Amino acid sequence: MSRRVSVPELIGRRSELAVLGDALADAAAGSGRLVLVEGDAGVGKTRLVAEFADRAARDGATVLSGGCPQLEADIPYAAFDEALPGTFFTGRADRASEFRRVAETIAGAGRPVVLVLEDLHWADASTRDLLVFLQRALRHAPVLQIGTHRSGEVGGDHPVAGMVAELARQPHAERLRLGPLDPAETTALARGLLGVEPGREMVRVLLSRAEGNPFFTEELIAAWPARGGVPQTVREVVITRLARLTEGARELSRLASVIGRTVSHDLLAELAELSEVDIGGSVRDLVHHGQLVAGEDGYAFRHALIREAIYADLLPGERRTAHARVARLLAARPTPVAELAHHWDAAGEVDQALVASVRAGESASAAFAPAEAGAHYERALRRWREASAPEELTGLDLDTLLERAAAAASMASRNRRAVELTRERLALLDPEAFPERVALANAELAHRAWASADWPLARSANLRALELIPADSPERVAIMAHRAGLAMLSSRHRDALRFAHELLPEAEAAGDTFSYARGVMVLAISSIGTGHVEEGLTYLRRHLALANETRMPRLLGVNYANHPEALVWVDRPEEALTLAREGIARAAEFGFDFYLLLIVGNQVRALAELCRWDEALDAADDPVDQGADAFTRLPMDLARADLYLRRGDRASAAVLLATCADVLTGQDDVQHGTELSALQALLAAREGRWADARAAAGEGLRVAQSADNQHRAARVLAVGLRVEADAGLPDSPAHADALLSAGEAHLAAMAADGALLLARTRRYLALARAEHSRVAAPSPQAWAEVAEVAAHDRHLLGYARFRFAEAVLLTRGARQQAVTALAEASAVAASLKALPLAEDVRALAERARLTLPEVAPAPAGEDPDGLTAREAEVLALVGLGRTNAEIADELFISVKTASVHVSNILRKLGMRSRIQAAAVAQRRGLSP
Repeated sequence: MSRRVSVPELIGRRSELAVLGDALADAAAGSGRLVLVEGDAGVGKTRLVAEFADRAARDGATVLSGGCPQLEADIPYAAFDEALPGTFFTGRADRASEFRRVAETIAGAGRPVVLVLEDLHWADASTRDLLVFLQRALRHAPVLQIGTHRSGEVGGDHPVAGMVAELARQPHAERLRLGPLDPAETTALARGLLGVEPGREMVRVLLSRAEGNPFFTEELIAAWPARGGVPQTVREVVITRLARLTEGARELSRLASVIGRTVSHDLLAELAELSEVDIGGSVRDLVHHGQLVAGEDGYAFRHALIREAIYADLLPGERRTAHARVARLLAARPTPVAELAHHWDAAGEVDQALVASVRAGESASAAFAPAEAGAHYERALRRWREASAPEELTGLDLDTLLERAAAAASMASRNRRAVELTRERLALLDPEAFPERVALANAELAHRAWASADWPLARSANLRALELIPADSPERVAIMAHRAGLAMLSSRHRDALRFAHELLPEAEAAGDTFSYARGVMVLAISSIGTGHVEEGLTYLRRHLALANETRMPRLLGVNYANHPEALVWVDRPEEALTLAREGIARAAEFGFDFYLLLIVGNQVRALAELCRWDEALDAADDPVDQGADAFTRLPMDLARADLYLRRGDRASAAVLLATCADVLTGQDDVQHGTELSALQALLAAREGRWADARAAAGEGLRVAQSADNQHRAARVLAVGLRVEADAGLPDSPAHADALLSAGEAHLAAMAADGALLLARTRRYLALARAEHSRVAAPSPQAWAEVAEVAAHDRHLLGYARFRFAEAVLLTRGARQQAVTALAEASAVAASLKALPLAEDVRALAERARLTLPEVAPAPAGEDPDGLTAREAEVLALVGLGRTNAEIADELFISVKTASVHVSNILRKLGMRSRIQAAAVAQRRGLSP
């Protein structure tokens, strides 16, 4: 049987090659691109990319290629290390600096550069993190990034699935899905391999068995029997073909499968010698029969599926023996310690596996790869109790190993696991014998408990650390700083202010810049939390100046995570939006990725506050940190859930609230937990689940009134009273009286202790009293007062006008007043697409037999052509000649969203082209 190499054109991949070619052209012009090639194993991803890379290299592109190995414990940055040998790591002070240096290396490797990363379904966590980072860092570089992955191996809970979904939303990204071959393509592939037209029976069997998979099709053709016995699976066909080879070739293929996808000639020769195999004849046999392909200094399996099939066919004893042979040989030559640890562990050699795993953990930590370090340390912990003399072998005690494992887990954002490991440490340590060590372990526990949203544990662990830490310990200031931060974050603002004032002189004397800055941030947020707005804003500006002066990424991240949120609290959403967008842009420069999702959440909240709801939902498409805890998603997800409820999309809101509840339930979280309770109550009320609504509101009030967060307490109070009014149950009046009395007493107690009420608090308090009037006695005046303080919240204004009309009708007031108020509410509901409010207005008008104007009066300042604020922004950029991709990049939205906005603008303006729209932008003065 003759055999020819299959190329993508042979199996109908010309269009896919064209897609990659277009992407390369964009990259060569300075617009970085990412193409994710996905499909089932054997569908032709590697061949497609290899063919394209060869063409690109011939045309002058610099091609960098690397693959992710399939190991039980990962080698950090393995694919990048293969593509950029010698680049990792140079001893920089932090991971962000290393990531920026890698980005600069790639961008400077040529013009254009094609970076190919294969088998992302096996990508280690650090490779995933770096790949996400590069999407921002190389956005305007002449670089085409191509990643391949098996779609069948990255289900919804696979860590790569989230990364792929996130990357695919980027404005410069594209997913290229390779499907199975159709009958004509299968026939063409068989014809190309055989050199003659295949018989009808062969084509029928190929279609039936291979189901359009090119690799399986090739293997079936190569293994085609003279009569009968056609293999059923890939594994069967590979083993069937191997059975035709010599025993030496079969043994060599088994050993090679244990090593991995590729193997050097020298290593294979040594393994062959140990197994008394004729290396020359056996390798030649494997290459001739298409199992291996020869490279410059070694061999590779022609396809990963071949290696997987051979490895899977090994018996457990054969596998352990083979791994032991490989490990002994690798130990005598330069080998990544993670790879060595993998082989010792698979061989069941406990002592060697323990030592190698500890060393692999140390190596990964030094390479800023905490997820991989954690995996190695976890394996070392599993082997610890089985080892003969673990402390002597590793030079560590168990406490140190647990400490390292916990630190790695925390740095990899697996804080719940870090809490478990730290508690294991504390169970082993005697506080009387090691007071400072126990104190520091408790300090670490406090940090990790906070990061996993366990506030009670965080506070108690921090208190225990302060009790045990010696007064002269250099760690005391950091523990004091964390105490102040915990008090602030749990909305105990009066305690936080006291702790911060105690901290600042201590931190200044110790020269601890970060602790000093944390004290300043606590003073800022807690001053605002107690109503002293200008004082708090002064501290915020001071903190930002300090962050810019020191250029410490962590300080900048803290400011951009907190500063915009505080501006929202004090009714400065435009400033908050500007600052949040600045933070998102600077995240790529400084690498404070842990805070990025929080900053994006601030952008979403600011847009929601400005009633720019479509833009707020668009903003959720911004880049996020894949490694972040679910805790950091809360601001964005809660804001989105609120908007979905206002829009009437209860299903979407319920999904987000359930996700948030998984993080917050039982944590007594004032900052986010009260908002979760308020939204849960509103959802339950809308669905008529009154017991659930009451329970949620009651839980929110209990948590809010245990702390000092005045505006959140007032917010959940207003929701609780709305639930009682909507429910109209026999005991609602008594419940409402009790709620209002307790809420007002809580705020009065804060005021008596020096707090001033924020405008936001007064707004929610007015709303709470107006909701109470619905239960007690209808009061148009109460709702008029809410409308007066609605500020920029158009939805609240619309709701207040609706309730005002209802109160007017119930008190038999002037019907025209009700008509006017309902018309205004209807206009607001229409402009915001707030379906529930629109339905309530329509239902009231029908019950009262009121006729509303067909076109409600437009709010002051509405665009003459009906453009939303976001559409006006897009129109201005169209006037400047921006493409959809450039608009998306400038406004932090996806290209698809930008395209939708442009289409809407053209429709509303009655235009057919962007040129006409640009002329409108010029006439309006939107563009110079």
